[in-house]
Amino acid sequence: MKAIIGLLMLITITFRGIAQGVDTAMLLAATYFRQADSASSRNFMWKHPLYGPMLLVDPHSRTTYANMPDSAGAFTFITEGLYKGTLPQEVMVANTSINWQGRLWAIILWPLPVDMEERLSLMLHESFHRIQHKLGFPALSPTIDHLATTNGRIYFLLELQALKTALAKPVDQRKKDLVNALLFRKKRQELFPSTFDNERLLEINEGLAEYTGMLLGRLPGNIRQHLYNEIDKADTRLSLIRSMAYITGPVYGYLLYEKSPGWTQSVDSNSSFPALIKKYYKVAVPEQTTTSVLAKLEKQYKGDSIIHAEKMKEKNRRQQEDIYTRLFTHQPVLVINLVKMNIVFNPNNLFDLGELGTVYPTAEINDVWGKLKLVDGGMLMKDWKVITLPAMDSLHAKDSIVQGNGWQLQLNKGWRIEKMDSLQSALIRKE
Repeated sequence: MKAIIGLLMLITITFRGIAQGVDTAMLLAATYFRQADSASSRNFMWKHPLYGPMLLVDPHSRTTYANMPDSAGAFTFITEGLYKGTLPQEVMVANTSINWQGRLWAIILWPLPVDMEERLSLMLHESFHRIQHKLGFPALSPTIDHLATTNGRIYFLLELQALKTALAKPVDQRKKDLVNALLFRKKRQELFPSTFDNERLLEINEGLAEYTGMLLGRLPGNIRQHLYNEIDKADTRLSLIRSMAYITGPVYGYLLYEKSPGWTQSVDSNSSFPALIKKYYKVAVPEQTTTSVLAKLEKQYKGDSIIHAEKMKEKNRRQQEDIYTRLFTHQPVLVINLVKMNIVFNPNNLFDLGELGTVYPTAEINDVWGKLKLVDGGMLMKDWKVITLPAMDSLHAKDSIVQGNGWQLQLNKGWRIEKMDSLQSALIRKE
């Protein structure tokens, strides 16, 4: 009770200087900033401070709370460490980091999660992205197309179950399960050599960010159960091709942390979790493993149920693949080249269409040609260079707005849509 009274007194003192009638959101923003500052002060992982310029942005009203002033003076000083203003429309908002007014900011969408651990994990995840260029980690986010295949998913889920088993054991009893986890990963490498390294690239980017947010944002006593939950939910995710690192980063990171807390000090852009596990746990993975040996290992980690469930899902995936293929190859479409793109999307619902590209069911894009908002129907993206939208037979701009089925395109001056053939229209510059 004394602790609760003390906390209430602290909050009262903190906001004594703020004018009466201040909105609840402002009070929450100040609290969130203080909590993030406190949590990041425990950072021993990275050589640069995590807490820095941060914007909490309502994506609808653009109302923004900042923890420091902007260089143009658009934000109003409220109290120490709290500013309020309106973010310009041309600034795309998402849970990300951006360069705005000559300064790198972490952006978090308002409202933030109510749960403090979820909230701090998110804030510190994006704070990592703000400093990762200083740490030498490239912001690469490739899609891992083989995790859309049955075998890709099966061996990924088996790897997670082996990691979960290792995590449940004392540190000095984990070697066998860690080796088995790496064998399942090695099998993916053998099956999908051309796309396998994308796993490592995504783990260095999103995996390290998620690990940072988890370790500093969650109570130590809650981390293990959180990891168990994330592993157990992995098979329910609609897509793993862009979200796998949000699971493996924290899991591998915590396994390494319990063995050697300062493991991040030796990580660089060429690092990989398998190599780090081998180094710190002093394990070796067999160069070759027979099919029969692998089959026996699968049974130790819920292999029968995983394989059965994934084969059932494959039927549904094939049906959706046929629907998307017809939509983008046999029906009218609008093709838009990407020039200088900023994109917001959900990494948990992407759909791989092989050589055609990746389907984004929802997304928001800013580019030199204008702004696209996609809420339904899907958008096909190929190599981050071109997007294809389902379209009607004829598309016309009204007041620079083009409406499609599930999407809206706001054109900048100097751009128009031209019919190329019976099925394809294109967005081009006016001459």
